[in-house]
Amino acid sequence: MTASTRKPATNELRPVQQRPLNMNISEFIATDLRARIQSGDALTENLTLPGLAKHYSVSMMPVRMAVTVLIEDDIVHKEPNGRLTIPATVRWKPVEPATRPPDWTAIVQQDAVRESLLGESRKWKINETAEQYGIGRAMVQSIFQRLAGMGILEHEPRCGWRVRPFREEDLDAYLDVRVVLELKAFDSCRERLEPVALRRIHDANRSGRGSTKPLIDNSLHQYWVDLSGNRYVQDFFARHGAYYTALYEYAAIDDRLLAKIARQHRAILSAALGRKWRIARDALAEDIESLRPILLETIRTLGVAKNR
Repeated sequence: MTASTRKPATNELRPVQQRPLNMNISEFIATDLRARIQSGDALTENLTLPGLAKHYSVSMMPVRMAVTVLIEDDIVHKEPNGRLTIPATVRWKPVEPATRPPDWTAIVQQDAVRESLLGESRKWKINETAEQYGIGRAMVQSIFQRLAGMGILEHEPRCGWRVRPFREEDLDAYLDVRVVLELKAFDSCRERLEPVALRRIHDANRSGRGSTKPLIDNSLHQYWVDLSGNRYVQDFFARHGAYYTALYEYAAIDDRLLAKIARQHRAILSAALGRKWRIARDALAEDIESLRPILLETIRTLGVAKNR
């Protein structure tokens, strides 16, 4: 498990269906900025390409495209020194902010993960997928490549793309290797574990109380994998961990189980803080292996829902 802060999910069937065509991210930024500027809600200190990219959590390219449109429409001016300003001629009026476009990568990934957990392996074609989701072929190609990098899709030369079907024996093999390698990473860097970092992750795992929902922070695993400096261990997690992390993030985990995982994480970190290495190792191995029943229960629930 390598996701960071985790909230409970639902495990109902998520049908693949056509979603409405929406604006792309550069069009959203241009529309949203226009609305903010015309309603007087723009912050001039953020009116720089890096500032806007940070604000919208995107790369510089869609920001440049959006700003170019606004400059052409006389909503933004670009000074000779490159500085962006709001001209005094802008017509002020209340405008509804734009709706951010869907995260198509997350949507397609979720549908692919669902198919994987159901053991399905139908062929995914770029043209059909673009039509089904109402997005461009270039975007589909980019999403497919990303999902292939995560091990969720597999590319077959001259045949196209297929969802990687979940196999219980693959999960068992992965967990066997992961326990060995993660314990190796932990042992190799345990003298360099930083108490401040351990306490921060410890406190981010909360079992909940009363109406307070439990939360888990899985970053402890990546913390010592990174700190180990072992490029081969790191390559294993980067190459094979993404697929199982995606399956885990899809899984429905109820509050009772979330609370148990949070307590498990706190036990690992408390033992590490107290330099009780054997206890920490045993708790860590148990935590890693808990992925198995979580995924198998998710598959069982999906199968029941599908057959209703």
